[in-house]
Amino acid sequence: MLTTLFIATSLDGYIAGPDDDVSWLFTDADYGFDEFYTTVDTLIMGRGTYNVLQKMGRWPYHDKRTMVVTRSEKIEITTPNTAYFNGPLPDLEELLKEQGVQRSWLVGGGELIASYLNAHLVEEVVVSVHPILLGHGVPLFPTSIPSTRLQLLDAESFDSGLVQLRYKIKRS
Repeated sequence: MLTTLFIATSLDGYIAGPDDDVSWLFTDADYGFDEFYTTVDTLIMGRGTYNVLQKMGRWPYHDKRTMVVTRSEKIEITTPNTAYFNGPLPDLEELLKEQGVQRSWLVGGGELIASYLNAHLVEEVVVSVHPILLGHGVPLFPTSIPSTRLQLLDAESFDSGLVQLRYKIKRS
């Protein structure tokens, strides 16, 4: 199974601004998101990301299975094709493999990304760097991530100033 972190960040490294503001994201084009999305079987997101997305109105991922990773014993799920998971991440990956998942999208947030990196469960990283400085907000990578070597697979720049970088995680 291929687990891909496909995420956007400001140039100064924030995935959301103050108060979880993401209004600056992908306002002019999809930058390959739609094509990527068609290759994904399952979305994996943290509870905080799930809560933010729920507040944005219509659930955008109704056609995909979503797993919400949480430390809580139980959370209320109100969106279609969505379940929660509160065990060890390798167990989640094994469960998804057993269910035939070919590609999962690690949506975020930062704590879950760090946990996935620490468990060596991310295979590919696609980062869209937006030409904006937010100054503060939710960091892309918390300080708890392990040292991780990456191999650049592709770099594409767009007229808008957005740069998209695609990396493979190098395993030692």
